Amino acid sequence: MKKVSVEAIEVIEKSLKSKKIREYEIFFVEQDIYETEFLKYKIDTVREVKDIEYVVRILTQKGDETGIGIVKGNSLSLPQIEKNIEICQLLSKENSGSKYNFPEQKPQKPIKTADQSIVKDPIGFKSDMSEKILEEISEHKEITPTFSRFRIHIQNKTLKNSTGLNLEASKTFFYIEMALKAQSNGKLSEAWEIEYIKEKEELNIERRVNKWARIAVDTLKAKIPKPNRQAIVIFPPNVLKNAINPVIGFHALGKAYHEKISALNVDAKVASDTFSLRDDGLLEGGLRCNSWDGEGNPHKLIEVIKNGIFKNRLYDQKFAIMGNTESTGNGIRIDDGSVINSISNLEILPGDIAKEEIITSIKDGYLIEKCSWLNPDRFSGSFGTEIRNGYFIKNGQIEYPIKGGNISGNVLEMIKNSQFISKEREFSLNSLFPYIAFKNLSISS
Repeated sequence: MKKVSVEAIEVIEKSLKSKKIREYEIFFVEQDIYETEFLKYKIDTVREVKDIEYVVRILTQKGDETGIGIVKGNSLSLPQIEKNIEICQLLSKENSGSKYNFPEQKPQKPIKTADQSIVKDPIGFKSDMSEKILEEISEHKEITPTFSRFRIHIQNKTLKNSTGLNLEASKTFFYIEMALKAQSNGKLSEAWEIEYIKEKEELNIERRVNKWARIAVDTLKAKIPKPNRQAIVIFPPNVLKNAINPVIGFHALGKAYHEKISALNVDAKVASDTFSLRDDGLLEGGLRCNSWDGEGNPHKLIEVIKNGIFKNRLYDQKFAIMGNTESTGNGIRIDDGSVINSISNLEILPGDIAKEEIITSIKDGYLIEKCSWLNPDRFSGSFGTEIRNGYFIKNGQIEYPIKGGNISGNVLEMIKNSQFISKEREFSLNSLFPYIAFKNLSISS
């Protein structure tokens, strides 16, 4: 794949220079995807996809302002490249925004983001995992699989700009999707789960199938939860990320501070003493793990909240310039090719109690496995959502499964009321989180 990117970038850069464009950036991505789809207990479809795309950004300086043009393409024909560059240049002249410049190359910490055993033999690994998936599913006679999918992604990225910055990175990660159906006495339930996973060591197919099969079966006998306006609720990592990332992650940004909408003030107490949160673009196992961010600035480990105290904001290049500070490596490249100020990988430090001990410590509470759509308001932190799967805890034991009813609360207040934080942590997308029990949440039926 490397040869394609080198030649394509040379063509794009030559065209930019021929038009005497002084400030430019080229972001080039090559991706190979290897996928297997399953219907019930058999492999249905096997496919391989090779894809390339590139993004060009051009700057036009206008005194205290900068115009940014951006265009995304996937054709490497010279006429199309030149047409894209003309559009990009025109956009940069028409647009105006705050002062911006492309970063220069800086020292970065080298980290492993691609598993070479996967790069060398993706088909062999996919075949082994497909066999493992079918084997694990067949062990569970209490459920029937309806649809499953396993996918390997191999990416090579190159970022080059007019300051001389020239960076490359390779990355491997996985996608797994599984729908498991359970049926009893005329009742039907289905657990449909989706996960992106960075490292093969985290795939753990046996554990995942066991958990998803249990949820499918338990949902058959689930009850509507009892109402409680001051409930103790355990959030597992996969649910917790849907609360923390869009709210605390947003309020920690330089963008939120500049726009005067951040609820977090540096050195103010914002969470329980036991709650510590870090943004770590170098976190191996995090889905956004890389040596550099979407603009080429070095990724770093940043303490966001330490022992309940808000410590540092997260900046991309744009808001670092506006705030007269340095980027923290939080310029994140999104699907349309643009860069936004956002989190890289969030990590909550572990507590000193096992997950099972948390359950035994709760007299009356809830463990929520899945919500319909947590989707908290990022400005206020408030949320309210239907409970899809969970358990009622009574006198330190799981009493029965629950489904339906609603859970509501406020994330900004919730982190001030963390009662227990588990030793165990799990990756979920770009988060490494423990299980946390929060008090004063509301459960309604």
